[in-house]
Amino acid sequence: MNNKPLILVAGATGTQGGAVVEALLAKNIAVRAIVRDKNSEAAKALAKKNVELIEATFDDPQSLTNAAKGATGVFSVQMGSHPGNKGEETRHANNLIAASKAAGIQQIVHTSVARAGDHANFVDWDKGVWEPLYWEEKAAAIETVKAAGFTYWTIIKPPFIMINLLPPMTDVMFPTISQGKIITPIAPETKIDWVSPNDIGRFAAEAFAQPEKFNRKEFAITGDKLTMTEVAEVLSSVVGKRFEAISQTQQEALASGLFKYGIDSYLWQNAEGYQVNPQEISDFGIQPESLKTFLERNKEQLQTIYSELK
Repeated sequence: MNNKPLILVAGATGTQGGAVVEALLAKNIAVRAIVRDKNSEAAKALAKKNVELIEATFDDPQSLTNAAKGATGVFSVQMGSHPGNKGEETRHANNLIAASKAAGIQQIVHTSVARAGDHANFVDWDKGVWEPLYWEEKAAAIETVKAAGFTYWTIIKPPFIMINLLPPMTDVMFPTISQGKIITPIAPETKIDWVSPNDIGRFAAEAFAQPEKFNRKEFAITGDKLTMTEVAEVLSSVVGKRFEAISQTQQEALASGLFKYGIDSYLWQNAEGYQVNPQEISDFGIQPESLKTFLERNKEQLQTIYSELK
């Protein structure tokens, strides 16, 4: 590997890419970020951190190749698929991977989702109830990364991301949380695997720093396995306000404001779940943070948001 790594980060203004940028900078690794508009506020914030900006889009392979030239590694992340954007994730992943190869990139760290590639084993998979496009395109991107011929590749597979408990994600994921009620169709006994976005960044940065150690590794990360009642208890203890987890039927959850795809994903948690084995990352020597630790770091914001609650 080049003694002076330069990592090209896709999704640098998003949750996962942004966490990777921060973790790389903490290791004094140079970062180049793919942005759609250098003049956006998010891009300007990156520039202030001495991140090199280059304008490119996933639908313009040549712009991606230009972005990758001179870099030693690429962090790859794409938006998940649904019926309204069929084929987009596969196309974007293929374009980034092909561009990286054309530019001579040696290493890629790709982030996907826990259980990607295992979808055919889901209960009732043959009935098409678990949004096939989402899982099939996630799996296809992973296989493309593995088959591309990079000297080093690593696949990180996060489960439920803790940022879903922060605005603006709560507006979609838990629309009643501002009332102190976390309403979902998740069963009271269902334990969910949670991961901090910071840990996605930490593991990715470590993979770029130690490519041999992380080469050809595919793993999921979990910082906590909690029921929604336990999540509410942790949130209550951090914020100092009372939060309650309420399990509803599918029909009741729809009426409460949850969107259909979110409800389907919660029902999937009951039937399958991410099933992350913490031992998958035991050899890397990195301890993921707990949900309480993540929320404590965001305590001031949370207390301001929920100041009106009892």
